[in-house]
Amino acid sequence: MGKPIPLDVEANHEPAASSSSAAPTTIQQPIPSHAQIAQSVHASSQRHIITPKTFRASINSKLDNPHVSLFRLSIRVLQFVFALTSGICYAAELSSSRIERKTNFIYAQVTMGLTLIVLIADSLTIRSYQFTWMLEWLLAVLWFALFGVFYSTYYGKSIEAQYVGADVGRMKGAVWVDLVNALLWSGSAVFSSFMCCTGMRAAIRGKLERRRQRKGKAKMMEHVNEMEMGTVRISPEREETLPGYEEVETRRL
Repeated sequence: MGKPIPLDVEANHEPAASSSSAAPTTIQQPIPSHAQIAQSVHASSQRHIITPKTFRASINSKLDNPHVSLFRLSIRVLQFVFALTSGICYAAELSSSRIERKTNFIYAQVTMGLTLIVLIADSLTIRSYQFTWMLEWLLAVLWFALFGVFYSTYYGKSIEAQYVGADVGRMKGAVWVDLVNALLWSGSAVFSSFMCCTGMRAAIRGKLERRRQRKGKAKMMEHVNEMEMGTVRISPEREETLPGYEEVETRRL
């Protein structure tokens, strides 16, 4: 017969078995997908986008968009072509001596001249919208007035004797060219007004932010000076939480 195993030996062996059975288990973290990584990168890049703080910076950020630049260039080309077409039609009738009353035709030439001047000035100051929107609204009103004058003249019940000598077919075509000019300048004026509002909003936002930065800097310098002089002020909330002298003495006793 074998010798009996001591109880203390069995007790010593039991914790070892339990410790081996309770081995720590490792939890595997899920690997993020490519879509999640791209989304996190995009979100972090969006947080670091610099918001324009000046009028010019805001305008430049808008015009750097190729779609906006293409729209603006297309509008300017169409405005030049249709203004030149209308001016040539009225200039041809104005140069002839068949028209007795030439006041409206002179007004048409003045409108075309102002249009060309604004287009040339806009090409030189391509990224300035502080005053461009006012000139464009003015031209839109002038072209609508020109359209109304010649529409009532050549599309009325009867053509007045003072305008009978002109080429009626050419003048009727010029009337619709005037309407196209008015619509083009109205759309351009709306675009310029939007750009001006965007620039002004960015300028105001930048001014307010610079003012907050100056106030924060002044407050920080004041706090630094107080720390150097040893006269740091404790805020009321902090002062209420600190124990008084009597409370400290009472706690010691």
